[in-house]
Amino acid sequence: MIFLYRVTQFPADEAPGASFFYKDDDGDIFHTYSCYGRGLDILNGAYNYLDLVPKGRDEGDLPYTMAWLRRHDQYED
Repeated sequence: MIFLYRVTQFPADEAPGASFFYKDDDGDIFHTYSCYGRGLDILNGAYNYLDLVPKGRDEGDLPYTMAWLRRHDQYED
């Protein structure tokens, strides 16, 4: 898997990440910022609300944070 611009082993098939680019007037494209894993929670609006309530995200008993997440093709009928 290519992660952080190099081939590496990774413990999962997919990983969260966001990269941002800028295209100048000459058409040159610049990579301006990337964030992987930690730091992306600010983009999850639900977490911003959960962080305000008494039990918070309540993920302490899970094997890892967001273990509850299922992608659209991972639900059973």
